[in-house]
Amino acid sequence: MKAVLTAATGALLLMAGAVGAQAAAPAQAERPLGVEASIPFADSVGIRSFRPDGDSALWIQGQDRQWYRAELMGKCWGLDTAIKVGFVTKGVGSLDKFSQIVVDGAKCQISSLTTSAPPPSKAKPAKPS
Repeated sequence: MKAVLTAATGALLLMAGAVGAQAAAPAQAERPLGVEASIPFADSVGIRSFRPDGDSALWIQGQDRQWYRAELMGKCWGLDTAIKVGFVTKGVGSLDKFSQIVVDGAKCQISSLTTSAPPPSKAKPAKPS
């Protein structure tokens, strides 16, 4: 009888774990990448961080921790070393492909803003031997 109860308890725990995993699945569902997007600037939503990709693109992380990639119309001088940038939404309240970024006072036009995976990790410098 004790073995049957132990087996039944184990089966219930496995079922509970499966139900919990299924309930968590929608929150962790992957969103399509490379799709045109916008980042709203209302209700505590906006930009969390950014990472330049050379001088003609940057990865932008929204407050929701989702990543986006902004391709620019051309070179944005100083972007690759910028520690801060501004975002110009032109009154619509969200960052999209019609918005601009500002680097050292110069405005750079965004040509596309798409959903993205996180940027690649930065390579760590090799330790001296």
